[in-house]
Amino acid sequence: MFKILRQKAKLFYWVIAASFILFLFLGGMTTGQGCQGSGSGPIEPGVIGTVNGDQIMSQQYEYARRQQIAFMRQQNGNQDLNANQYATASEQAWNALVREMLVEQAVASRDIKVTDAEVLEVFQTNPPVEILNQFRGEDGNVDMNAYYTALQNPENDWSSAEQYIRSMLPRQKLNDEVAATAAVSDVEVREEFIRQTGRATAEYMGVLFTEVSADYEPTEAELSAWYTSHADDYQSAEQGQAKIVQFAKLASDVDTADVLSFAQEIREDILAGRIDFETAARDNSEDQNSIVRGGDLGRFDRNRMAPEFTEVAFALPVGELSEPVLTKFGYHLIEVTEQDIDQNTGEIYEISARHILLRVAPGPATLDLIREAAENFRSRVDGGSFMSTAEAEALPTLTPAPFAAGRDIPTVAMSLQGSNWVFDAEAGDVSPVFENRDFCYVVLAEEKIASGLSPMSDVLGQVTLAVRKDHNLKAAKAKLAPAVGEVQMGKTMAEVAQAQGMAHAITDTFTANGNVDGVGYGTDFNMDVIRGTVGQMLPEIETLRGVFAATPLWVNEVDQADFDLRSAGIHAALLQRAQGEVFNTWFDEQMAVAEIVDFRPRLRQGN
Repeated sequence: MFKILRQKAKLFYWVIAASFILFLFLGGMTTGQGCQGSGSGPIEPGVIGTVNGDQIMSQQYEYARRQQIAFMRQQNGNQDLNANQYATASEQAWNALVREMLVEQAVASRDIKVTDAEVLEVFQTNPPVEILNQFRGEDGNVDMNAYYTALQNPENDWSSAEQYIRSMLPRQKLNDEVAATAAVSDVEVREEFIRQTGRATAEYMGVLFTEVSADYEPTEAELSAWYTSHADDYQSAEQGQAKIVQFAKLASDVDTADVLSFAQEIREDILAGRIDFETAARDNSEDQNSIVRGGDLGRFDRNRMAPEFTEVAFALPVGELSEPVLTKFGYHLIEVTEQDIDQNTGEIYEISARHILLRVAPGPATLDLIREAAENFRSRVDGGSFMSTAEAEALPTLTPAPFAAGRDIPTVAMSLQGSNWVFDAEAGDVSPVFENRDFCYVVLAEEKIASGLSPMSDVLGQVTLAVRKDHNLKAAKAKLAPAVGEVQMGKTMAEVAQAQGMAHAITDTFTANGNVDGVGYGTDFNMDVIRGTVGQMLPEIETLRGVFAATPLWVNEVDQADFDLRSAGIHAALLQRAQGEVFNTWFDEQMAVAEIVDFRPRLRQGN
């Protein structure tokens, strides 16, 4: 039956990889781990974890991780990733594999099959966009005639595309089965149409929160009462605790000498005329702000630059190239292009100059030695000797504040790898060597702080803000209510607002998501007025800025012909959203009961 599907195989090998990356991002961001643990029995070779007893192989994980890293690099302008991005790539790859396995298990348990006829129907009536992309013309449009001609050519091999469709169809069927209960009503379609097309103008008056908060300061009794009655709002998640030993990535004397030697070579090349200053700056300088200008720093006085730089630059004659000058930023080659001299004192008070900056950083050999030192320390310590060994050897140590999962360790930049490890570890475990841009580090896991109600002192700022917000809302409503009553008795909004010192305006035409001057951008005010009746006051609308009463002055009528034209598309979009929500809810339920065992922490520990 599929003899017609031949030859474009190479074009579609990337499709499966692309679909996996897409799956990674659309579905693999799930952070729930169900009944996840690190396991306690022996680990089979090549196994990285299990999901309900089914194995995830290390080869699968490494492939997924490499794909994720490649995708993130592409999104990052093909620049190298930082330590946190590598850690994130690893977690997203793992989560995606767990999700994929749970989906495969659901497909199997429901005995979902795919027939040849269904695959052929996809080719003929609903080919995936990844396939159609190969038939786009120069104008960017798909040439369907070319696609169907290629489809019917018996010389073409479409087996890879067929495999792709066969792998996707069961998942689509699962999605259809799970999301079958999703529904969208006619009322929801009409509401969305109004949201997209609605326009209105209104007159409003309102009490801004800033007008009722100036003299209010919550008392201790009010804060305590709020904290007690809203305890659910101040629950803290489990927090990690750790101690850290650092091995700074500092340049050695050899690194400093190498950079100095290179700076001297560049200087000699410039003086010999083998290269001009601007080209040398563009090719070698590490000052990203000035290389586009050939190293030009512009005009500056004696207070702008580092002292060592200033001392040499203000002593240089115009046009003379300095010897390498060392500052905290690295070695500089400086050339002064202009000088401003005080005619009375003869003092140079401002200059224009350009420079070439060569930063002094640890080279590969130095970094290897630093990593070896960290590895050596790690190999010699356990939970009991971690701190005593570090102190005896005068190694820099840190005791960071407690931290939440998925966050950097406080005071340790780009430390998501270490943070993730702590939450997988037991108290007393010693981590592998991690590193960020500035140092390598080893972590000692300590007892975690259990989740529960945060101490009042830790959340005092949040409680204070909540009490103030509650006070402001009540005060604003209390001030607005009698003003609304006066308008209902026949006074105009303008005169009531003026007498009460409230905000008042007649708006320009606005949309559901547009800005209403004085009220805010895309607030409830917009839709309430657009849904309202011209001339009928809406007595209370709460926004982030205050509480308002509004009278619609003009509301565009629903264009029935336009609605009839667009309603099917709106219904389809809303249904797709509803189906996604149903499927995500179902998947969260699967995650909650799944037995997921992650061996990665034990493998990192070398167990």
